[in-house]
Amino acid sequence: EAFGAQRRVEPKGPLVNSEYYTGWLDYWGEAHASTSSAQVARGLEDMLQLGASVNMYMFHGGTNFAYWSGADFKDQYKPVTTSYDYDAPLSEAGDPTEKLFAIRTVISKFQPLPIGPMPPATPKYAYGRVALRKYANLLDILDVLCPSGPIQSQFPLTFEAIKQAHGFVVYRTQLPRDVLDPATLGAPPHTVCDRGYVMLQKGTLERDGQTALHVTGSAGDTLDVLLENMGRISFGANISDFKGLLANLSLDSSPLRNWLIYPLAIDTAIQQGWPHAAPPKSNSRGRAGPAFYTGTFETPGITWDTFVKFPGWSKGQLWINGFNLGRYWPRRGPQQTLFVPGSVLHVGRPNNITVLELEGAP
Repeated sequence: EAFGAQRRVEPKGPLVNSEYYTGWLDYWGEAHASTSSAQVARGLEDMLQLGASVNMYMFHGGTNFAYWSGADFKDQYKPVTTSYDYDAPLSEAGDPTEKLFAIRTVISKFQPLPIGPMPPATPKYAYGRVALRKYANLLDILDVLCPSGPIQSQFPLTFEAIKQAHGFVVYRTQLPRDVLDPATLGAPPHTVCDRGYVMLQKGTLERDGQTALHVTGSAGDTLDVLLENMGRISFGANISDFKGLLANLSLDSSPLRNWLIYPLAIDTAIQQGWPHAAPPKSNSRGRAGPAFYTGTFETPGITWDTFVKFPGWSKGQLWINGFNLGRYWPRRGPQQTLFVPGSVLHVGRPNNITVLELEGAP
């Protein structure tokens, strides 16, 4: 049908499908997307019979390491998972799938296939359980994570205004008065971009989700909000996707003022060997909320690809040997594991794991 429309305006010239979808991406909180091998093969055969050229999107699934998982906007903000497996013919780990063999069978009807066996799936290794210990609460190590110190501002500034492209920023102010009866801490719609962890009373504010919490406290109590950039909208009309607090937080409609804003350089610290090379922290106060955990594991003389599972963990970010593997969120799903390429692992010395758990470790 699409090629027919093309031929009406362009009677000659090549027929090209520049984005033939072999699958689709996943969004946090939605079902895993999958497309049947038979359907993909049938569409491919129909196009090749017309003499068309085809570019597959994706042919090889991949991974949105670090903070590179973007987002879509379809009536609301839809952050993409760390995995970009895409249900593609070659999986996130580079392995052939049933869909790849179905596509090869179709292509064999039109031209000879390469001679020789298909490369097999790469070997994977189960390295076992890794015990993690709590290193420190995030709020207790702002001197390490924000060595330049906070930015003072009467009202909150966006990530862009403080030149923070990715990751996390702490917004800190003080309660201006005693709040004995619960007061409403809230923000206008679409101004918490994208997820705020409130650490006066534990709770979250979320874009297109909960935008108000009830809080109590005394005048002068510290109100900290850790703001997470969950990924930028990568195409369409909403591509100017500012992050952070885009408007003021209010207490019972009274704007809060006098903020200290901490842009967190977490990756810089971890790439320089922190916290494994740092002296152990004296026991952090037992407050709930975002905290760092550390552990190590050995490889048996060879490094193979593997996956990390998170039984009982909630949501956060994970690094191995300073490499940011991306965001995990098994509580919301659908993704339950993070892909670990063998190339980030060490042989003959410990592999360091660092985890920033935002909502609660088991």
